[in-house]
Amino acid sequence: MIDLSCYADARGIIRVSRIADAGHRSAVRLLVQRGQLIRLARGAYLDAGVWGRLTADERYRARIHAAAGGRAAADELLCGPSALALWRLPALRDWPDEVHAVRRAASGGRRSGIFVRHATTRMDGGSTIDGLPVTSLARTVADVSAAGELAAGLMAADAALRGMRMGSWVRPPLPRHDLVVEADAQPKRYGRSRALTVARLADARAESPGESLVRASIHLLGLPMPELQWEFRGDSGRRYVVDCYWPDQDFVLEFDGRAKYLDPALRGGRTAEEVLVAEKEREDEIRARVRGMTRAGWAVALAPARLEARLRSAGFRFP
Repeated sequence: MIDLSCYADARGIIRVSRIADAGHRSAVRLLVQRGQLIRLARGAYLDAGVWGRLTADERYRARIHAAAGGRAAADELLCGPSALALWRLPALRDWPDEVHAVRRAASGGRRSGIFVRHATTRMDGGSTIDGLPVTSLARTVADVSAAGELAAGLMAADAALRGMRMGSWVRPPLPRHDLVVEADAQPKRYGRSRALTVARLADARAESPGESLVRASIHLLGLPMPELQWEFRGDSGRRYVVDCYWPDQDFVLEFDGRAKYLDPALRGGRTAEEVLVAEKEREDEIRARVRGMTRAGWAVALAPARLEARLRSAGFRFP
């Protein structure tokens, strides 16, 4: 078996451009056919075992490095969903197959394989993440907010304002002023109003993408924004913090994600059944303190009409 690891870069990506030996080039094609190598981009491959251990976010970042590494021009920045992934910001939908970059030009863009170059008349100073040039944090959030669904922008904006620390990776909280400036600079015909709405609604207190998604639907329903991370004390004396609370209605809305039941990292050593029992006890204590309460999972939160029905059935008073 031919060892191709000598042709891999620091991220384990094997680049055919480094292979001069014809036999080794043929070996790449054979290993792809056998499913032992995964093609990330033109001329760039990754061991299938490594690929299988990566999360969806990590896979897309690997594809970004495969497509942009050594190909990004000095005057362009990775942008849109590609910048979102490099900044470790949440995405509403699945990551795309393409890798996106932007450069200053009067008009038009072009594509090379999965690498898509966009043209703009306005560039920002940019940043460098994992060795790749990328639009600034504020510009990335404003671009995504202007181009996509309100929920997509709010998920990214809340996370950006909140900041992030994960191992050696640190993303300082984004000042709201910087986001407002970038949102206001968006072309009017390309979603400036939506970007400004996201900048206004963004809240660092939202602790998860699901909470951001719920708040986007609340806004689309024309409802006032709830208080976030409101604290209650149960009959047992325990402290409970809820996702959304409307004091004037004495009503609680919780985002009910599946991860806290299924992800071992979030269960604190407990079984899924133990988490479920604890959650039931928590809900019983909170319900005893408020006039009304309901929950919404991802599917309900993503559909404003379904969220409205859920709220109404639980006694929420609409204007």
